Amino acid sequence: MSNATLSLQEIWRLGCAGETLASAEQKHFVDLAASRFHTFVLSAESAYQSKAADEAKEWVDLLVKGLVTELVTSPGLRAAWDVSPFKDHVYGSLVAASLLKTQIH
Repeated sequence: MSNATLSLQEIWRLGCAGETLASAEQKHFVDLAASRFHTFVLSAESAYQSKAADEAKEWVDLLVKGLVTELVTSPGLRAAWDVSPFKDHVYGSLVAASLLKTQIH
C-alpha cells in the first residue's frame, strides 16, 4: 500500500492494531503516536499548572487511565510507546506503573 492510498485515520487504525505498514505509512503512524503521547504529557503538565493539587492529581489519574486503556487495547500503539522517549517522562512513569498493575491483574 502506498502512502497516497491510506488516510491518516486508516494509518492510525492499522498502526494501533499492530498491522504491518509500508515504511512511509509507518513513519506517519510513529509521528501520530508521538503526537498522542505529547498531548498526554502536555495535558498532565497543564493540570498541575491550572488546578488545585488534589484536582490535578485526579485529572492526571484519569489521563493515565485513558492512555493505559489505549495501550492495552492497541498493540501497535503499545509498541510505539515502549520505544518512545515519553515513557521516561515523569508522567510516563505513572503509565508504566499502571501498565504493570494491569498485567498483574
